[in-house]
Amino acid sequence: MKKLKSSLNTNSLQWKLLSRFFLILMLLLVIMEAYQYMTLKQYLYNSKEQVLDARFHNAGIPNLQQIQTPEAVIESASSIIEKMVDVNMSVAIIDRNGNRIAGTSKVENFKGHGGIGPNEGTDEIGVPAPHPIPIPLPLPIPQLSQNDYIKLLHQHGTLEGYRLIRDENKNLQIVAWRKIGDLNSPSGLIQISISAKPVQDLLFHQLYIFIGASILVLIIGSIVGGTVFKYTLKPLHNVTNTVAKIDVEQLNMRLPSETGQLEIDRLSSAFNTMLERIETSFEKEQYIKEKMRQFISDASHELRTPLTSIHGFVEVLLRGAAKNENQLNLALNSILIESERLTKLVNDLLFLVKLEKKVPVEMDVEDIENIIEEVYPQLQILASDRKIDLQLENNLLINANRNQIKQVIFNLVQNAVHHTDEKNGVITISTNSIKIGSDNFAVLKIKDNGTGIPKEHLNEIFDRFFRSETHRSRKHGGYGLGLSIVKSIIDAHNGRIEVNSELGKGTVFTIYLTQIS
Repeated sequence: MKKLKSSLNTNSLQWKLLSRFFLILMLLLVIMEAYQYMTLKQYLYNSKEQVLDARFHNAGIPNLQQIQTPEAVIESASSIIEKMVDVNMSVAIIDRNGNRIAGTSKVENFKGHGGIGPNEGTDEIGVPAPHPIPIPLPLPIPQLSQNDYIKLLHQHGTLEGYRLIRDENKNLQIVAWRKIGDLNSPSGLIQISISAKPVQDLLFHQLYIFIGASILVLIIGSIVGGTVFKYTLKPLHNVTNTVAKIDVEQLNMRLPSETGQLEIDRLSSAFNTMLERIETSFEKEQYIKEKMRQFISDASHELRTPLTSIHGFVEVLLRGAAKNENQLNLALNSILIESERLTKLVNDLLFLVKLEKKVPVEMDVEDIENIIEEVYPQLQILASDRKIDLQLENNLLINANRNQIKQVIFNLVQNAVHHTDEKNGVITISTNSIKIGSDNFAVLKIKDNGTGIPKEHLNEIFDRFFRSETHRSRKHGGYGLGLSIVKSIIDAHNGRIEVNSELGKGTVFTIYLTQIS
């Protein structure tokens, strides 16, 4: 019962496929019937038009062109009608002023209606039959307005074709006209009409047959389609059942990837890949938690240190040190230094958050040489007695944010300064171009002859608050955010940064940025 309920669920894939198949099938049937209906309709009406054309030929078109006056039209009306009228037809003569001057209709077992001839009723120029026999209702003669008839008289050509007009009984008739007399200046019109009911009956009959056949096709199609979709989706149900059994303790389970259906195999393969990633993620979960705990601990420590110093100096001032000018200046300077350190730490953290959010920054075409030369005076002050050696290549253009690239250079040089000797330290900044595959890259290298970085720390130096030293104190201070900022900026520029280091010999940071030709 549960299985049957799920197969009838309107939200199931099987139901959606079946319903859409049903709609497509129904749409195709409607299009086919519409085409068949229009084709048959056109064919039947054209056949009726040919019947009307044949009646016009019975009247003798060349003879009609010789009737040039209104009087001649009235005199010839009886003979024209007699030649043209046939069973289930009506014929009328229209003068040049748009007035009907004669007309008759003829139906099976019915002699005349408003017409001319022996034992027939007459219209304007006829005499009614004295003893009418009980007969079917006559076929009414379609009537246009006087203006419409005048427009037909002035219309160019022989008026070939037909119109569908409703008579006084609201029944549809097929009507055709031909001019009497000269085509450019006719003396009258011949109107002949035939009931469209046989055509409509045939079309309705065809429509009823199609509706019945369509319902039968849709029922059979639904039954067959439902069965086909059920067996087609069976591998998908197997995948669903297997996935439902997987939990944290069974992440090593895998789905069969050879079911004979390409899409299901690709789905199974994708699920297996996802399970592998989830399994790997669980293995790394403890490591990530530890890194997060360490990050919170480091951030709290770095924020607490300057706050503690500021708080301590404020207490000293409140206890009376403010009255001593030397102690006051010392305390205020210390508070200023610590507040600046605190401000820098907060700004660096906010800058990292901004980079991680990938906030769009304005980038222009920049020459690396110009950026380095602009920041060079600050680097000299930062390096103090250390030597800064520039080896720059001209016209290395990149698409970059000038201020951010300057910060990258400043942070890397600052990092080199912290790890090189004050007297013998040498920091080399070099640029060059390199081709990797089909792309050209501008390469920026910052090399020092400092203490180097242990190999086990090379993969961690870009983490926030990471320090190579195991202790917290450092001669030059710092929070371990500089290289994190560098990495984030380079990533935002779609670049790459690498580091090579050897203990006791120095470190080289290499940055690759896409070069603009």
